[in-house]
Amino acid sequence: MKVYFVRHGLTMFNKMDKMQGWSDTPLTDEGISVLKRTGDYLKNTHFDAIYSSDLKRAVDTANIIRDENLVSDADVQQSFNFREMCFGSFEGDNVAVVWKQIAAKYNCSTQEELASKFSEFIARGELKKADPLGIAEDASDVSVRIDRGLDQLRHENNPESTILVVSHGAYLETLVLKYFSDKYNLSNAFPDNGSITTTELTDNSFELDKFNLLP
Repeated sequence: MKVYFVRHGLTMFNKMDKMQGWSDTPLTDEGISVLKRTGDYLKNTHFDAIYSSDLKRAVDTANIIRDENLVSDADVQQSFNFREMCFGSFEGDNVAVVWKQIAAKYNCSTQEELASKFSEFIARGELKKADPLGIAEDASDVSVRIDRGLDQLRHENNPESTILVVSHGAYLETLVLKYFSDKYNLSNAFPDNGSITTTELTDNSFELDKFNLLP
């Protein structure tokens, strides 16, 4: 099946450069404007099913894209399997400040520097270990949801279906690095707000078509 993954639109916390995982803030006017362009780009694509993370910013994004579509009448199905990574105690904190504190342990100053020195998976793991409440997630935790989400798509849809899935930045970054990093040289696997990543999914394969397409 053809699966279109879309990252939700720009939110208030995105605009303020704050950590946003399981916390939720509304889409901004700018974010809605970009999503309408995304919806217009996809308006003649017939989606047999539309899925969304159960967080409101993703549900709102899916509804905007659905409302722009001229050939689909599928309802938005919410699923925890497509939910964003949890950042625990760091939810709502400034992104640069959080990563500066975490990266300092390795004589780095940013998330990008830490990830380039080791890997994004290790960087996310350090954030989880640094959470004093112990509720933050890492790539392994999100990978469980990713696999469950892909199985959900396989089990609930015809193999010839075209599917829309609205999810989140760290979730889609983890998905791309988990499944496609060995085949594609992606220097940055973190998708933009409102961007489209297209894939081909079968019972025993998962292939990347286009990554981070911005209409």
